[in-house]
Amino acid sequence: MSDPDVRPAYDPSEQLARLQRLCRLRAIALYREQALYLQVLRELLEGATRQALFNLLGEVDPSRFGRLPESTRLNFHAAVTDLIDRCSVLLTVEQLMQLVGQMQQEQRRQQAHASRSMLQKLSRQSQESAPEPEPPTSDPPTSELPRNEPSGSIQLSLASPLESPPRTASPDPVKEPVPEPADNKSSGDLDVLRSLFELVGDAMQQAQQPLDPGAVLDPSLDGNDHFLPNEPDALLHWIQAMDQALERRLRNLSHAVNVQMLRSGLAQTLLPISLLDAVLKGQVETQPTATNVLRLRLPLAVGELDQGMDVLCVLLRSNDLEFDSPRLRQCRKRLRAHHHALLTMVRQQRHWQRRSLDREARTHWQTPSDSTQQLSGD
Repeated sequence: MSDPDVRPAYDPSEQLARLQRLCRLRAIALYREQALYLQVLRELLEGATRQALFNLLGEVDPSRFGRLPESTRLNFHAAVTDLIDRCSVLLTVEQLMQLVGQMQQEQRRQQAHASRSMLQKLSRQSQESAPEPEPPTSDPPTSELPRNEPSGSIQLSLASPLESPPRTASPDPVKEPVPEPADNKSSGDLDVLRSLFELVGDAMQQAQQPLDPGAVLDPSLDGNDHFLPNEPDALLHWIQAMDQALERRLRNLSHAVNVQMLRSGLAQTLLPISLLDAVLKGQVETQPTATNVLRLRLPLAVGELDQGMDVLCVLLRSNDLEFDSPRLRQCRKRLRAHHHALLTMVRQQRHWQRRSLDREARTHWQTPSDSTQQLSGD
């Protein structure tokens, strides 16, 4: 058995501290690259949005915009410019981090709502499966029965048939005890399921708290004076959360522009936000079209055509913006390099964390306790 006092060549605690220092340096460079990416995006956003509108109107009806009154065209241009300016103000690292916190709170509310809905559904199912009370018979009421009833007579009571009857000594020892009603068992199963859902909800909430990028906005928390997370796994989660927040900002701008097109008479349909989210997640098949323009084939029979109809709208996506901009592609390339480096650091972090736990377990196993030493001394 090895001596617990002998330290290995690489101390896990020292390696974890080294990874933390490297992560802080990586976070500084990552913040600069993310800020530069957003700066380039703000410069390209107006031109990309107007190009998407031009491509969209060109595919639908090129002369539709020219048929509008001049005042309507001017108001439309002014409204689109205002929407782009308002979105550009929110395309900063600080604003996106605040949006990340809001999105995580929204996700927790949705999970809690789903848990409550499932519990309510289980409660309704348990109530529907409970046995119904038997209809009243034509027997005389209990007041007309003699007080000293013979053994084995039927007694009627005003108590609910679902309640447990009081346990009394049976005069006949051969009779079996009365079984418990079925609703007690179902209610017990419901309580168990409710407890399981509560435990799962608490576990999910606790699992998200250490990786919450919004927590690093306040420097006073836990004495942390750093703006970004200083752990590799938390910083990797921060990168992914920032990409999701950016997609949310671009999706909101796209929806606002589509609403403005509908108000100006340039569009006749408006796709809901949930459908746009499904497209961004890759859950809906799209048709080929210009960049930052969405074309969907709806299975609707129009006249004699049974193949459906195409619906087009504006949908700004970071992939399309990077495809049209070499500067934005270079920024994304450097961000991906940081992402790959953090993946390696996360693997190293997991390795040294396991080594640290293993060494701690070995120390407790190999070092005798005080009670064992006292027994051996006696």
